[in-house]
Amino acid sequence: MTADTSPDLFPPIPPESGGTPERGLRPLERRVLQAVALLCAVSALLSVRWVDERNNVEKNLKPPEKVVAVQPEKPGAFLGTRWMVLKHETAQLGDGDAVELRVTVGVRPDSAAAVELAGAYDLGYRFVDGEGREWSAAGTVAGPPLRAGASTLILVKGTVPRTKAEALELEIRAPKAARKAGGPLLSLRFER
Repeated sequence: MTADTSPDLFPPIPPESGGTPERGLRPLERRVLQAVALLCAVSALLSVRWVDERNNVEKNLKPPEKVVAVQPEKPGAFLGTRWMVLKHETAQLGDGDAVELRVTVGVRPDSAAAVELAGAYDLGYRFVDGEGREWSAAGTVAGPPLRAGASTLILVKGTVPRTKAEALELEIRAPKAARKAGGPLLSLRFER
């Protein structure tokens, strides 16, 4: 059987006559709808990006700081350890306007946990002035190794401007391991 000889089981449906024929959107109307859809999509993408960035900022925002100030020639208790600045020195660095500021700090941890915190890799040292500027510094144990109940020395060095060297204060920041969730970031500042 071929297509010519097989009878049609379903006769074709004749097109409806009469009434108005369906018409599509005119090109101008289509362009206006596309522009409105594009405007809605762009504004939605921008708002999603803004909300995502806001959440990221809130999550990674620096915690508030709590600074404990120590008077000159007085010891300060910080992280279960007693700290005291013993000596300030400056060393010339060539012909430039910078000097190396060296501060010797006496340290006496009270417990094994305090030894761990006082010798932590991420314990931060910095020199600060009264105008909010800061210069990073590095601290190394200059005496016997840290032990609970035993005193030792830590030498803190940093490169600072010659004009500011005499006025800078040493600040020690607690390591991240010592920070409690939601609590402030602790630091100890030795005033001059």
